[in-house]
Amino acid sequence: MATKVLLIEDDASFRKAVSDVLSLEGFEVAQAPSGKAGILAAQEEMPDLVLLDLIMPGMKGLEVCQILKQDAQTARIPIIILTGNDKDGQDIACLDMGADDYLTKPVKSGRLLAYVRALLRRTAGERREAPPARLEVGPLGLDYSRKLVTLGGKEYPHLTPKEFELMYFLAGRTPNPTDRAGIYREVWGVEPPSEGALKTVEVHVRRVRLKLGWKSDQWLVSVSGRGYALIPPRK
Repeated sequence: MATKVLLIEDDASFRKAVSDVLSLEGFEVAQAPSGKAGILAAQEEMPDLVLLDLIMPGMKGLEVCQILKQDAQTARIPIIILTGNDKDGQDIACLDMGADDYLTKPVKSGRLLAYVRALLRRTAGERREAPPARLEVGPLGLDYSRKLVTLGGKEYPHLTPKEFELMYFLAGRTPNPTDRAGIYREVWGVEPPSEGALKTVEVHVRRVRLKLGWKSDQWLVSVSGRGYALIPPRK
């Protein structure tokens, strides 16, 4: 069975060009001309990968990405963002919303194919083995399908997909700490490309603590020289 790629893109000529490149390489290509149509197509087609334009009329690519990653049915479909507007920090915003990779237009066909194949290889194991539906660390609960954190009867639904993934990864390793590079490798799915990428982990840790009202020595703790760990506070 051919690998299926869903292309969500409002520019018909670009859609055709990308579709032709992928089809010649043996991929089955489904197309959607808007964000809303793309969400419906993803739910119906269940593609192996989504190529998503960032700037579209109506529903923007970031919103589409967030909806797909928060839907249990489509959450594990890898997404590559395509954009011709490469503003500073935009790649980080896309990754925060759950995108798996990011490419700037115009993109050469060879580079696009390389990114598609690399992401499919990287996520093949993840798609075969779904994570546990729920993890619990003491009174802390993490519902993977709903991307929801609960603690003491209170729900915390406002974490971004990457913030939740960070929590979920550390919960699965509790009480063992993981360094920044290890967290980035597991949560973002690639080797950290720079010191800036490692600082992204620190930023996400701070955001999680802020949203859940935790101090630096509560739950999501810094372990000197070893990274971060999720550890229930001592009573």
